[in-house]
Amino acid sequence: MARHSSDLKEKYSEYIKLGLLLALIFHLVGFILLPTYTLHPYKPRTQESVRMEELPDQLQDIVEPPPMAKPKLPVAAESDEEAVETIEKTDFNPFAKEPPAPEIETPDFVPYDTPPEPKYWFKPKYPDIARQAGIEGMVILKLLVDTDGSVLQVQILKSLHPALDEAAATAAKSWQFAPAKQRDKPVRVWVSFPVNFILKEG
Repeated sequence: MARHSSDLKEKYSEYIKLGLLLALIFHLVGFILLPTYTLHPYKPRTQESVRMEELPDQLQDIVEPPPMAKPKLPVAAESDEEAVETIEKTDFNPFAKEPPAPEIETPDFVPYDTPPEPKYWFKPKYPDIARQAGIEGMVILKLLVDTDGSVLQVQILKSLHPALDEAAATAAKSWQFAPAKQRDKPVRVWVSFPVNFILKEG
């Protein structure tokens, strides 16, 4: 037992030297392999930019009126006739109506609680050219129904024949709907509406 403890004392210094050597090698390898950290200058945070929505095409066409001409300085007239001739006529009309506000385009989807329902509509007249050719099928229309239930615009979503498309679109302009409502308030919406053209046998 005494001999074992003496061996430990003799090798203690060797163990210390070996541990220090391994620690030094470990640190050197770490400095070589690990990436170096570089300081970056402080940059203050920039304020969030405000997103500007593009104006509708109708509003982009509006141009500012030209600047008004400066009034001429009054000059004393030598006679009454000269004073009458120098008065310039203006086109100002105090009773003229202001131009109507540009129409804002209605998006394809407008949320609503109650969909529009047809109140008055009639089948379009069957064109003779399509009847003679034996063409029948369905035309799907896209209607812009106003807040009073009238049809403002008509587009063709699914075409069948030019004559049948025109007949369906012409008839749709005279249809009347119960307007769509959002929280009991009428709203202008787009709605699809199918029109069937069927040839009766006999």
